Amino acid sequence: REPVGLPPGAMASRDPGALPFPTAAGYLALSVNGAKGGGTKYLTLQFLNFARWTSQQHSCNLPRAVQIMASEHLFHNGRFAPWGIVKLWWPYVTLLNETVHWGVKVPAAMISYEGFREVGLGAHSALFAGVALSTAGEVLVTGWSERLGVHMALRQIHSHRESCKVAIAARGSLLGGVYAGAGGTWLRNFSWNFAFFEWKRFLHNAVDKTPEWSPSFFTSHLEWLRGLNRKDQANILTFEAAVAGTYLTFFNMAGDNIKTKMQFDPVRYGSFTGTVRDIYASHGLLGFTRGGLFKGIYLCLGATLAIGIQERLTEIMSALVKI
Repeated sequence: REPVGLPPGAMASRDPGALPFPTAAGYLALSVNGAKGGGTKYLTLQFLNFARWTSQQHSCNLPRAVQIMASEHLFHNGRFAPWGIVKLWWPYVTLLNETVHWGVKVPAAMISYEGFREVGLGAHSALFAGVALSTAGEVLVTGWSERLGVHMALRQIHSHRESCKVAIAARGSLLGGVYAGAGGTWLRNFSWNFAFFEWKRFLHNAVDKTPEWSPSFFTSHLEWLRGLNRKDQANILTFEAAVAGTYLTFFNMAGDNIKTKMQFDPVRYGSFTGTVRDIYASHGLLGFTRGGLFKGIYLCLGATLAIGIQERLTEIMSALVKI
């Protein structure tokens, strides 16, 4: 059974090894629309991102993180200050980070992946290599803005210059300072990207053709998905892939905790390995999962929102191109 809105035979013509994103309008359109999705993600969900940083900074659980955020930002001299919630969206460099990050994520991964497929790697090994390379590009382009965002937000610093001075003093150079935590950022992004793209491709292929080994509940779920229109189906598949990529990947959570600590306090957490040892010595393996609930909600909803906007706008542009 083919999904609602697809022309007859459309599913059979799709390459099952390809990443299921619309490209008829070109990679530039995909990138621009991804940036729009990333900006929307920041505007609507940044408070969850701030909560994740707080939980990771203090290596604490959800109730304690909420308590810290309330005491630091919603009360002033013992009085309730509701406008303090605006601080959860500071600094605005995070808006730049999110727009660029989601603008490059999908197109860069697709281009790298297809390049490795062309030299003979299989679908899974090419995706592994392609995502490793594209993630390095992500970190190169956005790592500095993420570091500034975390440092300025948690310390409520209002000057990029001041944040950079702290980084230079701690790491000995501007480049080393603004890219503090880059190793943890790469580990986090790579593990999530690879898992997400694998799951998204698998789920789209499963909708096209039910795997022979599928249990009855999964078969019923696929039948339900096939009855949806393409927009709703794509959003649900993106959400499911994001959930799997977030909660089935320990290194995603671990890398996120490592990079947040290194970005918040570059003096104490001066190296990747040293930060790993410090977290494990102080909190055990649990320390690497702090902020997981906030991050999970933020990433699953955020990825669905950002990529949903990216896919929908690109499909509209692709339709216009064909006219």
